[in-house]
Amino acid sequence: MDWSKTKTIFIAVFLVLDIFLAVMFFNKYSASRFEVIKTASIEDKLKEDGVTYEKLPADSGEMSRIVAKPKIFSEKDLLFLTKQQWDIREEGQKIVSTLDKPYDTEGAKREKLNSFVKNNVFQGGNYSYWGKSRNDDETATVTYYQKIEGEKLFKNAYGMLTLTLDEEENIIGYSQKVLESTEDNRNEEAILPALNAIDALYTNGLIQPGDKINDAELGYYTVEDLTESQSLQVLSPTWYFQLESGDITEEVYVNAFDGSIYQNEKES
Repeated sequence: MDWSKTKTIFIAVFLVLDIFLAVMFFNKYSASRFEVIKTASIEDKLKEDGVTYEKLPADSGEMSRIVAKPKIFSEKDLLFLTKQQWDIREEGQKIVSTLDKPYDTEGAKREKLNSFVKNNVFQGGNYSYWGKSRNDDETATVTYYQKIEGEKLFKNAYGMLTLTLDEEENIIGYSQKVLESTEDNRNEEAILPALNAIDALYTNGLIQPGDKINDAELGYYTVEDLTESQSLQVLSPTWYFQLESGDITEEVYVNAFDGSIYQNEKES
């Protein structure tokens, strides 16, 4: 065996490997520096335009899309519900309940509403407060949305709980629907940081000088109905923001995978 030639080959192989690793390190370092520069530029642009925002949630790593369907209730599911008269409707997908007597909320205090939901509603601990609205007849409704895997569903009628309040803001009944995941094994993907989602809004002209960004929150938004009856839905990780611009408040949703935008404008 020609050891001199073999030695030369080994030296050449290791030299090529060293060059490859050096190039990989340089590319990674450059990409890292680019991300820092890009992030800083987003913050600078918002500051220059007088756009204010609250402390943003920390990066959430990876999440997956979820395929879900409405739960079909049975009477056995609801046997623990006492001091109320409930009925199962819409082919088993909806609970409608009337309380035997009004539940005192001390003026619709959030902690009182949450306590009722947790202790008197099917899987009440899996619901999160969304908002309150006043009706024309002086009654009011309070909306909660279900959480799946710890994250809130946004604007999803199939994962919604609606409390009905009387004129004194006591709970007199509620209606409820529940979504269930249909998949156990899912592929996880990296989530866009909240600041990158804001950058998508800025780039698309949805953030104007002097605007205020409120309530940054990560949850799930329905991006596709797989059947006409909406019995199957694809839920994608989504960033939720409220944008205040003068007298207008926009509820804006940014897909946390690809940065696509959904919005819902309302008068504040």
